[in-house]
Amino acid sequence: MPITNSVSQAKFRVAIVGGGMGGLVLALCLKKYAPDVRFDIYEAAAELAELGAGISMSPRTWLMIKELGLVDELLPTTGTQAPTGNPLIFRKGDEDPAIDLFELPQLHTVQRSILQQVLTKHIGGDDAIHFSKRLTSYESETSPTAPITLHFKDGTTATCDLVIGSDGVRSAVRRTMFTDLANHAENQGQTDEAAQLREMVEPVYSGQLAHRGIAPSSALSAYAFAQTRSPQLLMGKNGDIIIYPIAGSKSVNVLAIRYIPGHGKVFDGPWVESMTQEAIAKLFEGWQPWALEAIMAVEKPFRWAMHTVPELPTYVTHRAALIGDAAHAMLPYQGAGAGQAFEDGFVLSLILSSPAVTLSNLPEALKVYDDLRRPFSQGVQRGSERNGESYHLRRAGSDWENLSEEDSRAGRYPREWLKDIAEDVQAQMRWTFEANIEDDRARVAERLAALSPA
Repeated sequence: MPITNSVSQAKFRVAIVGGGMGGLVLALCLKKYAPDVRFDIYEAAAELAELGAGISMSPRTWLMIKELGLVDELLPTTGTQAPTGNPLIFRKGDEDPAIDLFELPQLHTVQRSILQQVLTKHIGGDDAIHFSKRLTSYESETSPTAPITLHFKDGTTATCDLVIGSDGVRSAVRRTMFTDLANHAENQGQTDEAAQLREMVEPVYSGQLAHRGIAPSSALSAYAFAQTRSPQLLMGKNGDIIIYPIAGSKSVNVLAIRYIPGHGKVFDGPWVESMTQEAIAKLFEGWQPWALEAIMAVEKPFRWAMHTVPELPTYVTHRAALIGDAAHAMLPYQGAGAGQAFEDGFVLSLILSSPAVTLSNLPEALKVYDDLRRPFSQGVQRGSERNGESYHLRRAGSDWENLSEEDSRAGRYPREWLKDIAEDVQAQMRWTFEANIEDDRARVAERLAALSPA
């Protein structure tokens, strides 16, 4: 049974598969920059519900919020409501007293559910989001302009001109895209390439378990509350804890991560499950007491097995594209996952808004998106992985590699080792301050000027 949509005077019909942050920002960007493009969001869940707790935004990501006109609504809901944000303080926190390392300025922190509500409100249109629509596959177009057919688990179908996978690390769009590419390579006798393409389908377990949730500030002691007034990232051997205020400091977001040495590529167990505060705190014995107090105050904490997506050889095929975690699911050690999804949507919407882009040259236009976004986002993906190794004092080839957790907690290491860690992390984070989305706007315009005419 097909889903029917009104497409009056639409330049394209775009299907956004997945109603997470990336899909919502893409929809809002299309509404602003490409009003002649019809979009529909197909969400697998029965309603929008963000599993995560808080989200941090660098100056580069906050500029996207300004671009979309959301600052006035979001700023009062940020951690401390400061227009310029707050510094993120980096410390070695698995020993007492903690050791200050450095700060990065202008971080804004918000609660994911609040951001989601604001985005949904501005998208508007009761018919824009279709719930309980879990994609199983899509059929590639039979001609350069023929509709693409989407197949959903409930037996319904829908059609579109462009399908965009914003369906997360377990993306069904990515599965279909790379299965089709692998089958084509196999039919051409390219068995090695086919095998490599099939490896792009499944997420890869990172060997890291994230424990997270929200704690009410009222449950903290005066000292612990004072520590949470500005975001802090505590580094330690095989783990880190980041704690920051949200909702005008009425709550704090807690994210505590442990690295599991000797892990494989597949996680044996549920990816997400409830945890007790005591079990999480036990994993961080010897860390800063105020951080352990925040962990004990978390309401409904859960554990999340962190997975990533391999570096894909492309984000696009024909009239299909991947954005956000479906394209480049990354570790959270630059706080950049959501921001990179936002930028994907921004660039893609600029491309689709161009009068030079038509249905017939859409595949060529999507290559512009791939050329601009894939190298950059994959560079951020690699930088996030490297930062994680630095935060956990385990980077291969460094002095820290063979230091035990016991010696790290006891402070039995030369203090000059910390300088290398601090310099490397700051170098990895420099991109968040040195470039912005206006650079992307200029690059899109330059590339589309050379686009083949329809």
